[in-house]
This record gives sequence, structure tokens and C-alpha cells, in this order.
Amino acid sequence: MATNFGLASLYNVFVLGNMSLSNTDAEGRVAVGGNATLSNYGVGANISPLPPANIDPSFVVQGNVDVTNGSNASGNTVISPTSTIINYTMGNPNGSLVVGNPIDFVEAERYLKCASTFWNTLAANGSGAVLFNQLTLTGINENLNIFNFDGGNIYGTGISLNQLNGINIVAPLNATILINVRGTNIQFGSYQIFRNGIVATRENARKIVWNFPEALTWTNSTTAIYGSVLAPFAAANTTYSQINGNIVFASFTGNAESHNELFIGELPEATSCLPVSTTTSTSTTSTTSSSTTSSSTTSSSTTSTSTTTTSTTTTTSTTTSTTTTTSTTTAPILPRNQAISDVFESVALQQAALAHILNAEGEKLQKIFSFEDVTHQEILSANQSVESMVNSISKLEMVLKDKIDLFQSCSCKK
Repeated sequence: MATNFGLASLYNVFVLGNMSLSNTDAEGRVAVGGNATLSNYGVGANISPLPPANIDPSFVVQGNVDVTNGSNASGNTVISPTSTIINYTMGNPNGSLVVGNPIDFVEAERYLKCASTFWNTLAANGSGAVLFNQLTLTGINENLNIFNFDGGNIYGTGISLNQLNGINIVAPLNATILINVRGTNIQFGSYQIFRNGIVATRENARKIVWNFPEALTWTNSTTAIYGSVLAPFAAANTTYSQINGNIVFASFTGNAESHNELFIGELPEATSCLPVSTTTSTSTTSTTSSSTTSSSTTSSSTTSTSTTTTSTTTTTSTTTSTTTTTSTTTAPILPRNQAISDVFESVALQQAALAHILNAEGEKLQKIFSFEDVTHQEILSANQSVESMVNSISKLEMVLKDKIDLFQSCSCKK
């Protein structure tokens, strides 16, 4: 069983440094290793079953606290003994404000950064292609599919993440998906993410990990990210977007809904990143096992030392062979009629994506209007954002029309 996200596994949002968000919420638990500056922010409304009262460390802050309004619906707000409370008017219907240190943030940061780097070294066994600015990631492994590409030059096409108009992940639904995106400056655009040609669901998100091992900055405007986001070195900034899964950033600012779809897939164990105490425990168990096996031998001291060395060598060999067994496969050349059919299908998928984006823009405005203390400036800013998005969609519609017109009078021989 993989350790997954270590000490951050149960947290919907886990920020190693400072966090500053307003007018949004995290459905699950939240942990902040630095200062928390929050306004009208909700925590834990979708933790089920509801933990016993005054028990769960649902909202943990290691640094200073400046939190106005909002609610921690599921448990205690736990602050460090060294924290300074600037403001705290958050409601705690199932807990209270307490002092403690339930999370070792130093150890959590060490492991998450190490694990992100480790998973980035795994060989890809899936392939990717960009057609008419839609990225399709294809994998056939029933257990784990790994994709590696540069966020600023996807599979050598010169196209970056913010220039795409959709991402389609095609792989067995029960498989874990690991997407390693390289690059120091990550920017998402405004588009839909699909799973096997259908708009991705929150359930799909539970087995997808987007790993950004080199990112120093990470931004997203309106794309709904399906899958956990691991960017432990990155300063993240979002605008009226949503992320479904575990969320790990070095710092986090802006406005984003965080949906509590925690990762349940299984990634290769980052053995080199485990705490020293865990490694020692494993070694002790191995020694005990070899002593039991050679109990009938008189000179047990020499035999035990030899057996332990052999066991260690075998383990290293197994890990290496598992990592490098598979390689990226080249997609076969399609016949002309199939290629044209694929073009039509891609247009249909993009049209569906645009419809969802327009719907999301409407929900965005409804969400903003629902806040009691929303300012005129915030409304105008949101309206400008929606107007910009609608204009962009209109331009893209013209591109899609031109794409269809290319094959309007086309006939293909069998």
C-alpha cells in the first residue's frame, strides 16, 4: 500500500507556507504551515460522517491567524502555541478554537517535496498527442498509467497548457493516473477535462494525480481540475476555479473551491522519502524473519548477516525492474476516413466543453451574488472576467466552424 500524500493524506487543502483566500470554501480539512489570511471561508462542510464534536483537527494553522467570518463545520480549529491571533470570527458548530501541534509541518514538507521529485523520475508507460489544441493522454495499463511532458512545450508541439482547449485522459477507469508536468511556470487556460471522452467526474478525480515537481509558480483561471494537485515548491494563485482532490502548494492565494475527493489510487512507494523510523522498523522485521528461518543452525550469527545482505540486494533489484519494464508506444497511423471522424469527434468534445464552461461562468456569478457582503468592485471584476471568457468562446466557435467546413464536401473511399 502506498503512503500517497503522507501527513497530508486526510487534508483537502495542505499549504506548506502562507494561505490567503476569500469568498470560497474547502469541503474537507485544511492545514496551513504558515500564516492564514481568510475571509468568508468555509472548512469541512463535506466531511462524512461528521466527526465527534471537539475531536477532529479540521483546520490547523501553524502561523498567525487572520480569519474573518466563514465556518469550520466539522471540528476544531487548532493553532500553534506560537501563533498570533489577529482576527478570528469563524464559526465552530462542531468544535472550538484550541491550541496544539497535531501536524509536523517540517516532516510533511520534507516528504511531499521528496515524493514529488521521486514520482517525477518514473518512466512513462502512456503516450500523448495534441490535435487541434486538444491534448489526449492514452494509457492501457489496468493498474497505473504514467504520463510525462513539459507544461510549456507539450510533447514537443510548442503548445503550452494555457493554449489548450481541452484535455482527454483515455485509460481504464479503475487505473491510477500519474501526470508529471515539468516546467517552473505552470499556467492553465480555460477548458474542460475529459475522462475517456466524457466530461470527468468527481469520482474520476480520486485516482488522478497531477504532479508538478519543478513548478515555482502555478496559476489557474477557470479550468476545473479533476485530480489531486501536488506542487510543493509552487506559489499558487487561482481565480474562481475549482480543484477536486488533495491540494498541496508551497503557498496559496486567490479564490478557488476545493472539493473533498481525496486520492484513493496507489502510486509506487517513494521508499527513499520515508521517515528514518519507518525504514528502521522494516529492517528490524527482516532481521527477525531471517533469525527464525536459520534457528536450527548452530552458527546463527554469521548466517544471519549473510541472509540480511542478500535480502537487501533483492529488494533493490525488484524496484528497478518494475520501474523500467514498459515504455511509450507509438500510435498506429490511422486511415483517412478514421482521421476525419476523429476530427469531427474532437469538435463535438470541444463543443461540450464550451457548454460546460459557459455553465460554470453562470454558476460563478450566482455564487458571487449569494455573498451578503460582496462589493460593487468585486461584482464588476467578476463580470469582466465572464465577459472576457464569453468573448474567447465566441472566437473559438469560429475556429471550430472553420474546422468543420474543411470536410463539408469530403467523401472517403473505404
